[in-house]
Amino acid sequence: MAANDRHRERMPLEEAAENTNSEIAKAVRGSLEELRSRGDVRVEAVEEALHADGLVSAQVRDDYGRILFGASGPAGGCVFGEVTEGGVSVDVGGYILDGGCLPAQ
Repeated sequence: MAANDRHRERMPLEEAAENTNSEIAKAVRGSLEELRSRGDVRVEAVEEALHADGLVSAQVRDDYGRILFGASGPAGGCVFGEVTEGGVSVDVGGYILDGGCLPAQ
């Protein structure tokens, strides 16, 4: 089963790219926290917030009440996470092994 899910693992990310992407991740976290505090946990609102923060290639989807997102970071790699009514998670890392930033459903 572990080998079956290997395609979801992330490639390593160089330190310089991680540092650059971490800066934009801070801005994204703030924008998404603002949405969440207003009760605006919708795919469209998350897409707009990501684009406003400079992440133009974002993939966003609703996953049973969790809004999942993944976008190419400005230095390569990914900025990814989720938004729920209860909280926001934003992280940085490499692309997943099967490509992209957001694993397929």
